[in-house]
Amino acid sequence: MNVFYCDACRTKFETEGTRTEWIDRTYGPCARWTAVCPTCGAECGLAETVHAQSGGSGIGGSMDWGGGSGCGPSCGPSCG
Repeated sequence: MNVFYCDACRTKFETEGTRTEWIDRTYGPCARWTAVCPTCGAECGLAETVHAQSGGSGIGGSMDWGGGSGCGPSCGPSCG
């Protein structure tokens, strides 16, 4: 189970989620976890990813390949 955060209704919830993978020309292999909010139905990202993108360091001190969203060593605008 993963913990997700909904920006629309500002709630945290736990669910399996869906992992989407793609190959980016600039960043190489990328992945993103998403889930549908059970409260409002909006698409949401992992709670640790939301925290990391707002200036935190994410769980474990970095955004690693096994976690939420990451594109190789440096995450760019094409990352979810």
